[in-house]
Amino acid sequence: MAPAAANRPRILIAIVASAALALVVAATAAVAGVVSDGALLPDLQQKPPYDISARMAPRGRVVLTFASAVGNVGQGPLILNGHRDRRTKVMTVTQEVVHADGTREQLPVKGGMKYTPFGHNHWHFLSFDAFELHDPSTGAQVAVGHKIGFCLGSRYTVDAPPPGTPATPAINTNCGRFLPGLTRMRMGIDVGYADDYAAYLEFQYIDITSVPPGRYVVVHRADPQGRLTVGDRADDVASTLINIAPVARKGEVPTVTTLASCPAVDGGPTQPCAPPPGS
Repeated sequence: MAPAAANRPRILIAIVASAALALVVAATAAVAGVVSDGALLPDLQQKPPYDISARMAPRGRVVLTFASAVGNVGQGPLILNGHRDRRTKVMTVTQEVVHADGTREQLPVKGGMKYTPFGHNHWHFLSFDAFELHDPSTGAQVAVGHKIGFCLGSRYTVDAPPPGTPATPAINTNCGRFLPGLTRMRMGIDVGYADDYAAYLEFQYIDITSVPPGRYVVVHRADPQGRLTVGDRADDVASTLINIAPVARKGEVPTVTTLASCPAVDGGPTQPCAPPPGS
């Protein structure tokens, strides 16, 4: 993957002069682009990995499979517009930001959209999610996942829908299914909705063929390279503590047990998924 875009802290201050009331909004998390005042930004909330198990894959590999979900709990929708000419396979992407006065602006995104076959058969926004396996005692990364592209859509409502959640999502979940020849694409996640990928889907895994048995942390990161303009990044990372059991002989599938689910709090995984302080 390409290096993450330079993040610029931005403080948005809105003063409402009514009955001496002042409201200060501080967006301390980094955002990818510079937006005008009044922008209603999305807030990506990564759900901890779930439905975790192991299975055999081609060429004798053992993979750890899981489901992943990312919700939008911000003030505005996440809307991505892609376009290309027929000579290129990857679409150029802009992020459409909605403002409180109803106006919209387009921000360039250092990422692309690409048609993905192999069991998906629709367009993906690339580099949307990262899958990692870590040692819980040191925090060291021991393996990484394959699939990081998502067909973004409003597939279900989040547990605690924020103000502004529409009764019916405006963004469809089709992503140009079975239409590899499209030259334009629009996808995203409405306020109060989430997108998920089931564990059985292709590329939804981490190769653990060479990983010894023991306890590990499965980490999922939304927008890992910071390419999107959002209002908060404190809840972009979530994790799950698992145990991979030993096998009697090579080629067997290990039993995987979920020990703890750790939502993101204050910008990082909660205990017991986080490594000890100072590690």
